[in-house]
Amino acid sequence: MSSIYGIALGPGDPELITLKALRILKEVDLIFYPGSINDGVEKSYVYPILQYHGLEDKELRGFFLKMSNNRTQASEIYTSTAEEIKEAHQLGKKIAIVCEGDISLYASFSYILEKLQHFELPITLIPGVNSFSLGAALHKTPLSLLNDKIAIVPRAKNIEEITHYFEQFDTIILMKIRSGWHNFQSELTQKSWKCYYCERLGTDEAYITADITALTDRDIPYFSLLIIKK
Repeated sequence: MSSIYGIALGPGDPELITLKALRILKEVDLIFYPGSINDGVEKSYVYPILQYHGLEDKELRGFFLKMSNNRTQASEIYTSTAEEIKEAHQLGKKIAIVCEGDISLYASFSYILEKLQHFELPITLIPGVNSFSLGAALHKTPLSLLNDKIAIVPRAKNIEEITHYFEQFDTIILMKIRSGWHNFQSELTQKSWKCYYCERLGTDEAYITADITALTDRDIPYFSLLIIKK
């Protein structure tokens, strides 16, 4: 039977997916895609990418996760989605599961992957462009040079934590910054570090700035990150 594909779609720009990813998406019968539930409203960050490439004629199935620190609902969705994938594969369907960003970096697919591996199903992963690579490109700044070391830090809590990482690293990429943003934003403005903020990269709502003071009253979305360099 054919392999099940885990496919990264990149950070949001529909043209930032690989040729291989697009070829496989056109070949499969069934595409599973992730989304979120906020206040009872379902929304998918990746669905517009599928639309852009004219994939609506495929069978599309969304799996939607509540935006919560309580992982109970998410775990149930991952389990039920993996079961659906298993059943569809046994029926002989060619299947892809897509995700935003890269397939191996904070990807919802990874939780489904674990369950599919438990079922001993054939799986192939197609990597993609991650959000901070696009962010660095838009800011026209290198993430690293020569022997620079990089740290990727999710949900930083305070300025002390960030300062601690600079004892070992030259560039820090803060992911999922919304939860701790107001705990360290004002203190960032007092540092001599260079900061590069990015949100909703690759979409029509994308916004970047290297001026941290411009973010004082800004509502920081889930899809945001900050690149900090010494």
